[in-house]
Amino acid sequence: MSTTLLQELQGELRRLYIAGSDLAAEDFRLKRLEPKLAQLGERAPVFKRLAEGVAALAGPADPEVRAVRLQDVSLLLNSVLSTQGVTAAEGQVRKEKEKDSEMPELMTIYSYRQLTEVQNALSESGGGRYEIVTSAYEQGLFCDLRLFPFAMKALGDSYSEIADFAARNILPSYGRAIVPHLLSELDMQGGREEERRLQVVRELGVDPEDDRSLELLVRAAEEGADKIRSAAIACLGPYPGYETRLLEWSQDKKKAVREGAYRALAVCNSEAARQRLYDSFKGKNAMLAAEAIGYAPATEMIDMLLPLFVERLRKEGAGEEDKKGKEKQWNELEPFLIAFKNAHHSKLGQLYLDLAGNPSEYPALGRLSEWERRRVLIQAAAYLENMDTDEALAVLKHLEEQNPIYLQYAFRATKRRLTPAELYDQYVGSGWGRLKTLVTKKSQETQMALLDTLKEELYVYKGYIRSRLPQERIEVEWDRRWLDWLIERENLQLVSALAVPGNPKLLPYIEQAVENANNHDGPYIFAALDAGGFDVEIKYNLLLKWMEKKDWKRTYSMYYEESERLLQAPDHMAAESADRLEALLKDIKYDGLKVNLEEIIHTLRRRAASI
Repeated sequence: MSTTLLQELQGELRRLYIAGSDLAAEDFRLKRLEPKLAQLGERAPVFKRLAEGVAALAGPADPEVRAVRLQDVSLLLNSVLSTQGVTAAEGQVRKEKEKDSEMPELMTIYSYRQLTEVQNALSESGGGRYEIVTSAYEQGLFCDLRLFPFAMKALGDSYSEIADFAARNILPSYGRAIVPHLLSELDMQGGREEERRLQVVRELGVDPEDDRSLELLVRAAEEGADKIRSAAIACLGPYPGYETRLLEWSQDKKKAVREGAYRALAVCNSEAARQRLYDSFKGKNAMLAAEAIGYAPATEMIDMLLPLFVERLRKEGAGEEDKKGKEKQWNELEPFLIAFKNAHHSKLGQLYLDLAGNPSEYPALGRLSEWERRRVLIQAAAYLENMDTDEALAVLKHLEEQNPIYLQYAFRATKRRLTPAELYDQYVGSGWGRLKTLVTKKSQETQMALLDTLKEELYVYKGYIRSRLPQERIEVEWDRRWLDWLIERENLQLVSALAVPGNPKLLPYIEQAVENANNHDGPYIFAALDAGGFDVEIKYNLLLKWMEKKDWKRTYSMYYEESERLLQAPDHMAAESADRLEALLKDIKYDGLKVNLEEIIHTLRRRAASI
């Protein structure tokens, strides 16, 4: 579609920025554009949102509200323009282009104030940006359409952790609808940013009917820089029509090209693809083939590799006890661990049972270093944990007794089979678990392993967001004695995870935690207060103490959750709270943070005056 209308709207919005948003009221130019946008909105929801925004901007409103509406419409318009690319002439709309301009099903539900901090973090440099971006993602702010172009831009962020987070978490959450946008802007001679684009494309997949995107992938596979070629080739595995090309690329002189081809062949999983991977696995490209299989471990491929793995494990020594010989031994076994990392196969389970229970039957295992042997047994334990059989649990318990590093696997397998009280009694109710001060090195290592395991159990991922288990599950699935045990060990993160109402030790512990906490402990402290069912006044007083304990000279921003909690002051505390917060302003270094806190203070004073 033509961008003429959008560019006209952009010009009108620029005029209002210069002249003042007040002039938007009943503006005839805006009213002339609104029905045209509404007509386009019948085909694309984003234009309907633009039409509604323009109508609201020209309608009755207070000056402050109208200024915010101007910002919202401008942000939405810029988001749409940044995703359009080259457009067809008026009246010559191509179906392919219409498909490209479809946007993910996003909304514009957040306030400009909530989005500004994220937009600034993804447009500027400096410290503290990663925390702002990840926090915004956890809060769901990237579901707002206006942050979509910033998420795309983040792939090239100068701070690699932000760019990688965008590729791994933010962009995949939008779904396959963004793939045409990613490919249409692909620089085939580019660098790491373009690799990340293709990483997202590979995860989401291209619509098989999207010929234009597939053509762009093939072109990148043929003409791109080496790493771009590799990443583009890896995306072609799900499409059988490219099998011949993939087999050719798998024998390319360039390692990067072979790597991409192996990854695609593992997904392709045809007979010819499996044979090529098997031959490569036995040769010099074993690690490349293993990594490809590990990403997409087909049952038929595992069938081919298992006999070879057993053969190498049972191989008797041939006097190769020197460093070079041991290194060769490990190089022969490590590719199997990589290939089987995500595999599920009945014969693999039986092998791991025997390997962990009867290691002497596999001579090659005994010739490995301690670290290498653990690598093998840890992978076996992780697999056995999910088998959920008596035989598997017995082997895991045996491993746990040998070394605490296997405790996490035995713990999770045990938890499936015992009541909450029985689980507590088995791991804590007797022996070293009762002691606050541990004497032996092994008992200390065992307790640390248990604490680490509890963290993994109590903070789980929902999609890409890690959060505390729901309160109802905590109260049903975990014995209440865990909370006392963790308070004694002063583990704030786990106390927060297992907090429940009615524990007399909980509030004194949290009060002390507020005194000693650092800036990152806030979420745990206030999650524990919520779960403990404490009075709102108690919670708010502790929140104010928490704010007063912060080092504001080194604080870049305020978490959205902190802002929301501050605005929830009981009416009779509003005036006092505003005074205490105002005293903090003198120490704040960053203007954005100061403005945020001033808005909260202003809101609290208005509420106090209205009572």
